[in-house]
Amino acid sequence: MNIIFATLGIWIIATLSIFAFIRRSERQDPQGKGPGIIAITSALLALPVAAMMGGILFALAGSVQVVGWLFDLEISSGKVGIFVIAVLVYLFSIDSLVEIFLKSVMGKSVTGKLVLLFTRVLAFYIIGLIVGAQDETALPVAAGLAVMLLVMETLFRLLKKSGKDSGSEGRRRRNV
Repeated sequence: MNIIFATLGIWIIATLSIFAFIRRSERQDPQGKGPGIIAITSALLALPVAAMMGGILFALAGSVQVVGWLFDLEISSGKVGIFVIAVLVYLFSIDSLVEIFLKSVMGKSVTGKLVLLFTRVLAFYIIGLIVGAQDETALPVAAGLAVMLLVMETLFRLLKKSGKDSGSEGRRRRNV
């Protein structure tokens, strides 16, 4: 239920942001659109953003639940929701900066990936403790979620790379 409310909150914030942007742009046009059209347009433009963020929240919550099931951990759904929202905020803010810093210092090496993994485990552990999880629960959940994110990112990059390669091979076959 927390995921639904979080997604709804994201949709409302995105709608208001888009509305303000469009309204500010329309003030310069003397024949601008009315506020009703702008509201409908901004609400529709915010739907894909909210859907994507809701999907990410759902995947993170599922990953946390799977880790809890694998290690037989007791995690309440309220704590999972708050933990997942905090992790999402971390991933889209501080983690992006850490990842850029590590890529600039270490490049795209395996060591850089391991340092990023360790950083995520530490951050997720601290988030778990702030949310109120016990030490015995926070560490396995943090490690499991960080490993699952690393695996998902690696699989996504491999899929993206194989998609580019297969497209170029198909064009070569047609030309021959």
